Amino acid sequence: MRPVIFDGCFGWLHQAPGRHGVVLCNPFGYDALCTHRGWRRLAERIAEAGMPVLRFDYPGTGDSSRNEDDPGRVDAWIDSIVAAVRHLIQATGVNRVSLCGLRLGATLAALAAERLGDIDGLVLLSSPLSGRNYLRELRAHRQSWMSTTAGMNADSIPDTEAYVEAFGFGFHGDDIARLGAIDLRADTRSPARRVLLLDSSDRARGTALVEHYASNGVQVERHAFEEADRFFVEALYSEEPVNAFSIVGKWLGKVADSDSDAVAATAATADALNAQQVEMAAGAFHAQPPRLILEREQASEHPVLFGCHFGIYCRPDVPREGVPAVLFFNTGASHHIGDGRIFVLFARALAAQGIASLRMDLGGLGDSTPAVPAVTLDMIYSAESAAGAMAGADWLVHNGFPRVVTFGVCGGAFVGLHACAADPRIVGCFGVNLQKFIWDGADRTPGTDGLASTRVLRRSALRLDKWMRVLRGQTSIVRVVRGLAQRASRRMCLRVAELIDDTTGVSIAPNPVRRLLSQLDAKGAQVRLVYGDFDLGLDELKIQFGPRLRALRRFSRVSAVTLPKLDHALFTRPAREVAMADAQSWFFERFVRAPAVETSPDERQAIPMAGRRSTGDHVAYGSYPDGAPQ
Repeated sequence: MRPVIFDGCFGWLHQAPGRHGVVLCNPFGYDALCTHRGWRRLAERIAEAGMPVLRFDYPGTGDSSRNEDDPGRVDAWIDSIVAAVRHLIQATGVNRVSLCGLRLGATLAALAAERLGDIDGLVLLSSPLSGRNYLRELRAHRQSWMSTTAGMNADSIPDTEAYVEAFGFGFHGDDIARLGAIDLRADTRSPARRVLLLDSSDRARGTALVEHYASNGVQVERHAFEEADRFFVEALYSEEPVNAFSIVGKWLGKVADSDSDAVAATAATADALNAQQVEMAAGAFHAQPPRLILEREQASEHPVLFGCHFGIYCRPDVPREGVPAVLFFNTGASHHIGDGRIFVLFARALAAQGIASLRMDLGGLGDSTPAVPAVTLDMIYSAESAAGAMAGADWLVHNGFPRVVTFGVCGGAFVGLHACAADPRIVGCFGVNLQKFIWDGADRTPGTDGLASTRVLRRSALRLDKWMRVLRGQTSIVRVVRGLAQRASRRMCLRVAELIDDTTGVSIAPNPVRRLLSQLDAKGAQVRLVYGDFDLGLDELKIQFGPRLRALRRFSRVSAVTLPKLDHALFTRPAREVAMADAQSWFFERFVRAPAVETSPDERQAIPMAGRRSTGDHVAYGSYPDGAPQ
């Protein structure tokens, strides 16, 4: 596969010798994060069967240009599918094309196919057949998440608000009405000659659509999507729907094999590109690697491949001299765009201020090679992941940035911390909601005591419904007491060992966390750890350094703070904004050796809280060079 850019969209071309091509139409938002690994695997399966495949990000999503809150996104996405078909034909010389969409991508694919009017095959995988129902799903997902400990400090979004979102991705303004008005039965008659429908819900509406297409002369085949529940889950646990993808692959193969008669009738579509043009298009990547021009940020983005890793290099038109580049890498098993697309947004906001960055996929994740069939916590928290991060730092150094600062969330914060300790070229790391300083395997998995954070438990103790759950036997008070006792025991053992060490100089139990931070402090690395008020990682921080974090004061370059409205995975806009604002402020204070620069209105819009310090419910912990909280 090779990276491509067309009409402001970033994508991947999976090459194959066949004359029938397939465009994969991404799901939207969190669905795309969850299914990225499996969706890539489907593209590889189809290409292995001899059909060239193009998968890509819509405008305002993934690594493509623009933002999700730009107006007219729904129509822009349909336009981009039409452009993707055109690009696939031009780049490979295929003379027939099928579309395959997942979730909202399937709905968009049907609308684009209806517009194109010359699509052979259309695959609809778990398609929302009604835009109104899809918006209801998003709102329900948001409300469900807010009832969990992860979303308990998030603000609700009224139905009257011109914003609908779930898990960090949403629709804005007029696009809500545009999406809500979509109904495939009313908006499409015969989008393709053949349609394959795999649905997991809304069976009655699916039956009506099948009958509607059949009455308009479309050959329709339908199957149940029984693996959907194991596919549309967090990327770490998402399982490739092997049976469903096998059905899709075989069906597309039959469509390709039956094309011979149709090709003769409509060959003019491909005649516009002669053999010489095909050869030039295929070789263009080798002569001029693709790049995405970001006019608003005065920067450009370049897909880069180094070793087994993949990354997007965001290069300002006028880089600041002597300033470190920023290295982003995966949150858990998600690919390099980050939850809520935070890494893309922050990289481009930094580029507008002259700061370069690389957002990369660590080995086995995202678009690195080879892809792995499954991801485990041991893999994410491994020494190999830290080595991969150092490979990203190495790439930046070789491209003119001798110093590097990392930015990571959860597992990415862990990787950044350890890469910073091991690599002299990494001079700082910013970590969001770090869960563990040291990884020992299953017994040290975040939350293995089965409990939420202590602050969440205190709040729950004041709620009648929680005690009713205890009385009904739905929650075990014994388990809660046992978990809290385990935390208290760990804290006590660490404090006793530290006291003996400090007073006698005898280390009865070497502390790997203290050793890690001593290593970082000794090399002069700047470390910033930020947490949400209710995050479980905050409990681990206090276990290691005490409830007032007094033991952290010995490390003068390490600071830790809580930030308001910061949920664990940065699913809300306020959480992403406050994290980016704090990171930007810390970065400029520590690494930009120049007076504070007044930001332009565009830059302030890119990071609404840039340069501002949180007040009120912002609580600072840890130590600072001048001994005072900041």
